[in-house]
Amino acid sequence: MKAFADSVRDENMLARRRQRVKEQVSAWALLSPFIIILVVFAVVPFAMGFVYVFLQYNPYNVGATQFIGLKNFATLFDVEGVSMSQSFWESFGPVTVYALCTFPIGTIISFVLAYFINMRPPCYKFFRACIYLPSLVSISIAGIIFCNFFGPKGSGLVNSLFGTDIDWLGGKPFKDDFLRWLIILLLCIWSGVGGNFVIYSGVLRDIPQSLYEACEMDGGGRWRKILHVTLPGMKSTLSLTMFGTVVGMLSLYGQPYVLNTIENKDIFVSPMMWIQNYLMGGLTYARLTGFICAAALVLGVISAALGLIQRIAMADRRSGNKYCAGYAKYAELKSQGVELRGGVE
Repeated sequence: MKAFADSVRDENMLARRRQRVKEQVSAWALLSPFIIILVVFAVVPFAMGFVYVFLQYNPYNVGATQFIGLKNFATLFDVEGVSMSQSFWESFGPVTVYALCTFPIGTIISFVLAYFINMRPPCYKFFRACIYLPSLVSISIAGIIFCNFFGPKGSGLVNSLFGTDIDWLGGKPFKDDFLRWLIILLLCIWSGVGGNFVIYSGVLRDIPQSLYEACEMDGGGRWRKILHVTLPGMKSTLSLTMFGTVVGMLSLYGQPYVLNTIENKDIFVSPMMWIQNYLMGGLTYARLTGFICAAALVLGVISAALGLIQRIAMADRRSGNKYCAGYAKYAELKSQGVELRGGVE
């Protein structure tokens, strides 16, 4: 009898082991396309670029490759002596000013839209789809749409409609290109609000209603609920979207590229435009591959440093929000069946 029980137990263990192996194989099979794409198009290029920064490398003359150590970095930081290095660091100026304007505007618009859509007004599903729909449009298509809207008189819808001849997409950086940056801002908000809107909508639904009830018992109105319940509940999410926005702004490329004029084709308003221009320079800049990779690596380090600073600045403090903590205590006591009257301390 004991031998039979041991046999059944062994068979069950073997069956469970086979099931686990089957599940692991299925999981790896489903993950394999993503892993292959990640390795081929992210890990391998990063490793190659990291090696190139220490070399004098020319992809059209590999035999002449030389190890030069940190010379590419020294050249990159030689702002006064090398014009290319100077233009690289100058490209941080426009995109920094742009990011300082874009992030608060885009965040506020996304939050306001998510807040009101979560009230579930009539036809809220239709409006929710309309808000997210621009996020599915590629930058190239969005650029064509905005160029048709804000093109010169005779081809631009706005100028033709109002009989004006405004140069929306011209001008030099920090001189007379305010309208161009305004159009780029509209494009980024139009195409980027939907992503944060979906994230904020999900987080707003997860905030316990009991916290809002506690705030009401404490005499709080709508604005106090937003300030002491909603925003503290979204703190980590706001930090996440802020990091994504900062990295996205530093790598700004598609929007200013598609909304550009011929005379501005050599003007770089972001580090990514600088890197892309010289990488696509063909034989002219092929010998500077290591130098360009060094610039890309520095850009990555700056992005990581900004993300780390932001994470430290947005980290939860032990004291926390006293109002939100009090409302959470109320919700816990209510779940335990304790009857509370009056305000929450």
